[in-house]
Amino acid sequence: MDSSTILLIDDDRDICAVWSMMLEAEGFSPFSAFDGPAGLAEAREHLPDIIICDFMMPAMDGVAVCRAIREDERLKNAFVILWSAARNIEANGWADMVVEKPVDVATFLGHIKAAGMSRRKT
Repeated sequence: MDSSTILLIDDDRDICAVWSMMLEAEGFSPFSAFDGPAGLAEAREHLPDIIICDFMMPAMDGVAVCRAIREDERLKNAFVILWSAARNIEANGWADMVVEKPVDVATFLGHIKAAGMSRRKT
């Protein structure tokens, strides 16, 4: 079982709830925020191992959130995944991975587990 902490930043509360349940079942410790500014505040308070951030959100888009994460010395080592229902998103190097929704659950969980393992090695 993995014990990585995962911050889900997504304005769709149902997506956060479903993914939180799946991640908990896999042994992760997930928590959520529902917009960019709240996500940054949560990230700075809890210093998660992995951050999964939606691209299209009110107040602050996902690329801006990823950039702010990378510019924060305490968060720069978090593994950052930018995900979106939009196609061909450019993360401009601010995210470690870009994923298009809907995702294949098993494949995505595999990516998250690999990220958690690599994060612990650093």
